[in-house]
Amino acid sequence: MAVAGQLKIRIESLKELHPQVYLLKFKSPLLAKAAAPGQFLHVKVDSEKTILRRPLSIHAIEDSTLRILFRVRGRGTQILSQYKKGDTLDIIGPLGNGFSLEGRRTKDEGRILVAGGLGVAPLVFLAQKISQTKDQKQKIKNLVLLGAKSKKEVLAENEFKKSGFEVRVATDDGSRGFKGTVTALLEKILLAQDLKSSSVHIYACGPKEMFSAIKQIIEPYPNAKCQVSFEQFMGCGLGICCGCVIETTKGYKKVCKDGPVFDIKEI
Repeated sequence: MAVAGQLKIRIESLKELHPQVYLLKFKSPLLAKAAAPGQFLHVKVDSEKTILRRPLSIHAIEDSTLRILFRVRGRGTQILSQYKKGDTLDIIGPLGNGFSLEGRRTKDEGRILVAGGLGVAPLVFLAQKISQTKDQKQKIKNLVLLGAKSKKEVLAENEFKKSGFEVRVATDDGSRGFKGTVTALLEKILLAQDLKSSSVHIYACGPKEMFSAIKQIIEPYPNAKCQVSFEQFMGCGLGICCGCVIETTKGYKKVCKDGPVFDIKEI
């Protein structure tokens, strides 16, 4: 995949959508053209206060405007959340291997996006791309399953709807939609649609525990395929430091370079 390299970008806007969850916007025709769903940007914040860059998924792209959705999790993202409109950021990207949309499609083949919490971050961009290639005669509607602790923490619902996806919500406390985990909702939907003889493509992002559950859920479905996007601590983001290595069925892989998207059968 193309790498745009190192860029200086100017923040167009930065606002808090939910407590500790921020949406950052900036313009870059070069990145907008080069980026693919699932890739990430390595962002440098105040070098006097923190050394390492932060890997942030590309949330969405409209024309030449990129959106980055992130949660404050540590010192780096806390500093980033305090930036203002007009401030400059040093960015390397797009990096990594994203989601694959290649392969022959059929009318009986569905696509299901599964997001656990902030796992929506890379999936909106993916939904945008899927909507651009959607077959109007497709029988099975594309779905997105959003998991959250409560209804107040459901993210990006309207963005998925704009891309033509049907949205289903799962909340841990039952305050909205299905009561339970988003993986339990996925299991219920697969059973209801009886997809054992049909193909389904699942794209997921969230905590590692979610991937283990999905892997077990799709075992009875021989035609099910699943790609997952890992959220992993990174050092260099370029495959040099080996700080993001994970064990796979094909040996050790670097999330920043070999991923962050992997076939679920490999993990």
